[in-house]
Amino acid sequence: MPFGELLSEKEAIGRLRRCEKLVTVGDMVSLRMLENGIEPDVMVYDLMTERSAMPVLRDMMGKVAGLDVMVKNPAGHIMPDMVKQIQGAMARKTRTKMQVEGEEDLAALVCAACAPDGTCIMYGMPRKGVVLFSVDEEVRNKARTLMGSMEELD
Repeated sequence: MPFGELLSEKEAIGRLRRCEKLVTVGDMVSLRMLENGIEPDVMVYDLMTERSAMPVLRDMMGKVAGLDVMVKNPAGHIMPDMVKQIQGAMARKTRTKMQVEGEEDLAALVCAACAPDGTCIMYGMPRKGVVLFSVDEEVRNKARTLMGSMEELD
């Protein structure tokens, strides 16, 4: 995804104070934020990382207050229900824990297209760090253009 800057976890955490809302996409980045005492406003995860189950994240999510949402989304796709659920998560004040049955690989793009200005989106780059970016009109338009250019399957 052509957004954001690759950072260490520590660098990313240091930049969070400028965020009006925090969205994490991915199991490890969501887990690491929770382990650091940071409860993102929206967490999108599938309880798998590198094809391994994440029972520790499932257990932690059970202890975090918020609305639990389940959405089906196959790898490499953006299903209408995922878009709808992310739009809802961005609009509500309540924390949203969105478990994806399938794959959340393109959810950061959807979040960028739907998030209000000042929202920070963080996703992981395995064995490299995390990517963090702040949403503004330019980012939102770029994300929407990318989504619009994707092939639609029946």
